[in-house]
Amino acid sequence: MSLGSLYGDICVTYATLSISFFVLSRSEPFTFKGAHWKRLAFGLVAGITALYLRGNQLVLNENLSFSFEMLPMILVTFFGGWLSGLTSYFVAFLFSGMFTLNNLFIGIILGTLFLFRVWRRRKHRELYITIVLVGIFRLALVSGIHGIAVPWTELIFYQAIAACCMILCYHALNYKEIYMNKVFTIRVKAATDELTQINNRASLDYWLAQRQIRREACGLILLDIDNFKRVNDTLGHLVGDRVLIEVGRLLRHLTRNEDFAGRYGGEEFLVMTSAYDPATLLAIAERIRKEVEDCVIILEDGRTLRVTVSLGVSLYLSGMIIRKSLKLADLSLYEAKRKGKNCVVASSILTLAALGAKRHPQRM
Repeated sequence: MSLGSLYGDICVTYATLSISFFVLSRSEPFTFKGAHWKRLAFGLVAGITALYLRGNQLVLNENLSFSFEMLPMILVTFFGGWLSGLTSYFVAFLFSGMFTLNNLFIGIILGTLFLFRVWRRRKHRELYITIVLVGIFRLALVSGIHGIAVPWTELIFYQAIAACCMILCYHALNYKEIYMNKVFTIRVKAATDELTQINNRASLDYWLAQRQIRREACGLILLDIDNFKRVNDTLGHLVGDRVLIEVGRLLRHLTRNEDFAGRYGGEEFLVMTSAYDPATLLAIAERIRKEVEDCVIILEDGRTLRVTVSLGVSLYLSGMIIRKSLKLADLSLYEAKRKGKNCVVASSILTLAALGAKRHPQRM
């Protein structure tokens, strides 16, 4: 086993785990709490990497040899949890002789990590304890086998290189995890209204622009809190902020996964829906109106407050200018205010909703 081959194994281990970790973190930070398929994929990559690393072994006898194959299994267990670790071990177990002394040894190490759930309280200390335990178990295993000429110098050197590889890969992945978490935190803050914690105007504009680029029809519901200026003037701006927060919370609760809601400006909010047929749009708008009307806002001094909203319903159709669609929603909202507030008014463009189906068929 040459230094060149060991260096190659370190590069393969780092590259495969680092790249796969980055790919799995594209839409959200990868963690042991993430989607099952992501943790399975991470474990699968580690298992295939382990099989490759097995090709470069320190052979002691026909039944016992050591390689770097354990390293990716341990690392994915730290970052992906038991599911990633078990998946990697299962892959390596199936394609490396199954019930062998090496696989038994690796199973004991991984079983210990599973027992202590190292992924939940992951700290540098746990990693270094793991490295020490692997070294002790490995040396004890070799010492306990009779009739074997142990190249102690080579074995200790190999163990030191393996420990350095694990430390290097662990800290690289740990740094990458911290970096990705910061990236997504900044992205969320940039797209979130600081007060209401729902999407801000920039997010709404981006979502609308994407709809226009893809020429996809969508529904638009513009809502405004009734008599909001009076609330601010008589009860204070802190109470006004409390009202905005509560309306934002309701919209988060009422909005479906495929829809999008955000603070459009001041006391106005915008809900954009993938559905654009009039019946569905008006039903969504009426439900929002009713939920806000029924909501009891408890103030800090124990008093209660109720508010209502007026809603204007419009839609965007392929070929339209997005500002025109928003203008129609705004005119409908103004009409709702003129009619006495706390009501839903639909734009006349809803009569053309069938045109959206020609380019963007709705799913049943």
